Amino acid sequence: MSIAPAALVLPAFVHDADVLDEREPWLDRYDLAREYDLPGAPDPLRYTDTDSDSAGLALLPTGMGKANTATTLAAALASPDLDLSDTLFLSVGVAGGPPTDTTIGSVVLAEAIVDWDVKVRWDAAEGEGGVPLQLNPYREADHVHRPDPDLLDWAVARADDTDLADDPAVRTHREQYEGRGAHADPRLLVGTNVCGDEFWHGRVLAERVQWLCDRYDAGTYCATEMEDAAAASALARFDRLDDYLSVRGIANFDRPKPGQSVEDSLADEDFEVGFELGLENAVRVASTLVDARLD
Repeated sequence: MSIAPAALVLPAFVHDADVLDEREPWLDRYDLAREYDLPGAPDPLRYTDTDSDSAGLALLPTGMGKANTATTLAAALASPDLDLSDTLFLSVGVAGGPPTDTTIGSVVLAEAIVDWDVKVRWDAAEGEGGVPLQLNPYREADHVHRPDPDLLDWAVARADDTDLADDPAVRTHREQYEGRGAHADPRLLVGTNVCGDEFWHGRVLAERVQWLCDRYDAGTYCATEMEDAAAASALARFDRLDDYLSVRGIANFDRPKPGQSVEDSLADEDFEVGFELGLENAVRVASTLVDARLD
């Protein structure tokens, strides 16, 4: 058996029906009727049943975080039962974002993916002021992955006119934030994505994230998530990074509202109000790319 998908979508979250499930919109849109239990993967690979040797679209949940993602994707790339030599790989899911440069419901196609975790950090209280960070002195190169510019141009050309949804409750929520991005309508963006296993939140940490992006000459970050640096690393090891796209829907802001504490922000009943919208719009953009690839 050899399964040869034209496109492989890599969601992270797979949960019960009452919690966000990044797999569900794909199961609703496509007939992913066939399954393959891939050794090393937390969930089965699902794929469309076609009349040709190509499997069309395949869906492989990776699990949350970088370790799960790298392990799952490496297992797929090394599997003798999968032919991924002509496959387009897409990470599709939700992300946080800064209200200064994006808004809930927007979709970010990554032109750079910065690994937040590979750095030196010290206790600010023990330091001498300034940003308590420095670049990892043992790195062989900057920890930034840059998807292929030609593939990115192809994606933008096909997805730029995608109709993105909006929601009155989400609009009310984001209008409580300051920033040129927060009050805009959802739209497709090309920008920098910051990936880390640490679920960070707050203005001070946001400034430090931007500090790292500046050191890497990676531009202004637009999205924060927990998987895509690992997906890019695994694909680079197999010389397949040029066939990779990161598609992230902004589901929440990465800091509190003005006058709100960080703890209250994370506990706010509105914190997750944008998750369904962010996921819906990410899938709208990504499914446009998948359909173009299948055609």
